[in-house]
Amino acid sequence: MIGRALRAQARSAAGDVVLLGVTLAAFLLSLSLATSIPAELAAAPPAARAELVAPFDTVLATYAGILAAVYGSFRYTIDRRDGVVAQRLMLESRGAMLAVRMPATALGGAVVAVAAVVGGRTALLVTMGGLPVQASAMAAAVALGAVAALWGMGIGIVVPSHLAALFVAALSMGMGLFVAMFWSTGAVYLPLPALLEAFQFDVSAVGIAADERLGALAVPVTAGWSFLAAAMGAVVFLRRDVT
Repeated sequence: MIGRALRAQARSAAGDVVLLGVTLAAFLLSLSLATSIPAELAAAPPAARAELVAPFDTVLATYAGILAAVYGSFRYTIDRRDGVVAQRLMLESRGAMLAVRMPATALGGAVVAVAAVVGGRTALLVTMGGLPVQASAMAAAVALGAVAALWGMGIGIVVPSHLAALFVAALSMGMGLFVAMFWSTGAVYLPLPALLEAFQFDVSAVGIAADERLGALAVPVTAGWSFLAAAMGAVVFLRRDVT
């Protein structure tokens, strides 16, 4: 049963226009950062440039997280709306479909994150001649994108309306940035700030001071949010009518 689900998922991945669209959006959004980088920075010493763009990795990870969540939601809800989910359930069990769809969605979220990072680094290359890429920051952004996509998938399963799920996924992932503007102490417990800190990004770039960070709590808080979304999505998927 798992093998059949894997083959079906692999066939759909070859024509995943949702992934293509969100990946392109992530690349272009990150690329647009070139317009906000002063041209004078190109003439600054390398050390000064590196310090001035230090928050850049956090901004790119933020884009990656929000858009990966959108992908996770959109990937499921569009399949449900078009009857793909119902058709596959005629040939495979719900458990097998869920077991295969989760890693496939996480992989798609990782691809979205890569596009966001590549777009941002391209912006730096165009405006400043580029800066060294830290492999750890790249890997952290990819992992964050994978987790955020699973969050979006959970939202997409729970919220039955296609467009509503898309909105809720983006809002639930991004609202931490808005809350941080006036209540950063509470914002650190929300999904995106917790994710950023758990993956070692500098959350001061999103308005959270050093003395307000979660520290060692960031990982369990992130794990709790991820488990909540996955568990809710799994329970609803295994019980709700998908027609």
